[in-house]
Amino acid sequence: MPDLDRLLAPLRRLPPLAVDAGLAAVVAVVSLASIVVDDRNDPGVRLTGLGIALLVAQLVPLVWRRQAPLAVAAVVIGAAIVYGVAELPDPAIIFAPALALYTVGAYRPQPLSVAFALGGAVAGIVALVLAADADIADVAVNYVVAITSWAVGLTVRGQREQTARAEAQRADGARRAATDERIRIARELHDVVAHHLSVIVVQAEAAQEVLASRPDRAGAAMETVADTARGALGELRRVLGVLRADATLAPSPDLAAVDELVATVRQAGLDVEVRTEGDARPLSGVVSLAAYRVVQESLTNVLRHAAARRAEVALAYGDEALVVTVSDDGRGAGSDPATAAGGHGLAGMRERVTVLGGRLDAGPRDGGGFAVRARLPLAP
Repeated sequence: MPDLDRLLAPLRRLPPLAVDAGLAAVVAVVSLASIVVDDRNDPGVRLTGLGIALLVAQLVPLVWRRQAPLAVAAVVIGAAIVYGVAELPDPAIIFAPALALYTVGAYRPQPLSVAFALGGAVAGIVALVLAADADIADVAVNYVVAITSWAVGLTVRGQREQTARAEAQRADGARRAATDERIRIARELHDVVAHHLSVIVVQAEAAQEVLASRPDRAGAAMETVADTARGALGELRRVLGVLRADATLAPSPDLAAVDELVATVRQAGLDVEVRTEGDARPLSGVVSLAAYRVVQESLTNVLRHAAARRAEVALAYGDEALVVTVSDDGRGAGSDPATAAGGHGLAGMRERVTVLGGRLDAGPRDGGGFAVRARLPLAP
């Protein structure tokens, strides 16, 4: 097959009209050779001017067979029927009608192709009845050739459509994969950047307020800004390195890193308490990462929007699920304007949790403040 593909490659680069013209020429040579042989075997039947005109009507239209399959097939088959009824030397096989029927099967919708083939079969039967010198053996052979050619055309069309559908499905799958990857990267970048920038903003504002009166506190705040910025750059290099090198992500953070996360938030001035309920145990990577991101995003929102003094992170380990709750004593309503403004916020957290088969609820608390509660199945 590779050798055949190499041989056919130059032909595929030619214009279709040129290829069909060459094919029509080949059919013409074979048909004329067959007629000459029949003419010699039966000297009483000669090729006349009418016969030549009918042959031209059968052979020349084949040049445009792919541009107008039905019209070409109608002209070719009609000329062949008239040729067969007349007393003219017959070719061994009706090559031109066979090629025309193949083209109809290969390039026209199946219902239309079937209707045309049935019409051609009926016309052939009429010609058989009208022909005075009909040879039943020749007619049978030509019918088999014509039907086979049309069936091969149908098969080629079906394979072409199947290949096109497969290509479309692959392209669609590639588009979906690219979209999913863009969403994943955007979410990862948001999770990495939003938290660190929130800490940087809070510490920078604190440093400005105490710069004149308490330069030592301003220096400590700026030191926190520098450490947080370095951490953000490291995270960004990790994520962007994946995009450049198409490599596997470095180990993602998990619940084991919550204490470090909370420490950076405390440095930003928010009093955060971490409470664990139940027996803490190792979790699968996706569950642990999702839990960490819920805590990170929730505390980031508290820092940016809640105007809170205290926050609490509760990790409740159950038999079937881990429940992560992050609550604060801030404004209560509107703690996540980033989501309303089209950011990722709660929507990103809910997407992470839902993908794992869990549920996320968020809203104002009865006693004031805001709470985010995520239930993550231990077997997502």
